Amino acid sequence: MGIFKFIRSLFSNDLYVQIWENRLKVLNIDSKKKFDEVPLVAIKKNKKGQAIIEAIGNSVPYLSHQNDYNIVNPFSHPRLLVHDFVVAEKILQHAFRELHKDRFFAPSPRVIIHPMEKTEGGITGIENRLYRELCLGAGAREVYIRVGAELPLYNINFEQLKNKSS
Repeated sequence: MGIFKFIRSLFSNDLYVQIWENRLKVLNIDSKKKFDEVPLVAIKKNKKGQAIIEAIGNSVPYLSHQNDYNIVNPFSHPRLLVHDFVVAEKILQHAFRELHKDRFFAPSPRVIIHPMEKTEGGITGIENRLYRELCLGAGAREVYIRVGAELPLYNINFEQLKNKSS
């Protein structure tokens, strides 16, 4: 392991991301802290017409009765799990920051991403790239894509998973 990677690893942890259409669960493997919320984003246009994120997660349904918000679920689509890449990336960035908010440096975790729905027959190469780039864009330094049974939350080892898939 290079010195830069070693130093970086001191400032962030490994994360296990599970995505459903109506739920996003991100577990910090080391501390066991988790972000478990609905994947909703409330977007409002400012006076210049620019889209501004007003709320993310469980607080968004409380804003749904107000007409000036556009409520988006980036994981709701009939064929794919990711419907809006940019908004999905923003939700993951938010979750990563929430789990690392006690850190001085911005998080750069290794991420295991696990689509929990719409994986019948496996995932395509396009979906593989989508999940990888989604995590990298959210700040991950390394990504492992999991398809299949849920991992036991008490015994997840990033290196073992990566070595098994090689």
